[in-house]
Amino acid sequence: MIHIIVRIQPKVDKIEQFLELATYDARNSRKEPGCLRFDILKHNDNPPRFAFYEVYKDEDAVKAHQQTEHYARWRREIEALQDVPRTSDKFTTVDPSPYA
Repeated sequence: MIHIIVRIQPKVDKIEQFLELATYDARNSRKEPGCLRFDILKHNDNPPRFAFYEVYKDEDAVKAHQQTEHYARWRREIEALQDVPRTSDKFTTVDPSPYA
């Protein structure tokens, strides 16, 4: 499995627009056959900070996600809403072993 953590800090005056865009992307992503999880998280101590926790079956599922209309909309609209550049990290499951 592929796990992706995206950290995002929208502009304070754009949080509602960010949340609309984020929930649109997340809800549609969860409908994809290769998407196993897509959570939107809000930082407890710094409310303008958010993260996505995404889990995909494999790299092909990530590539399929990146070809969807909702992902294209995300890419078109997020730049104008964020306060600082977003970051993202990819992880692969170690344990539990996907082969166990």
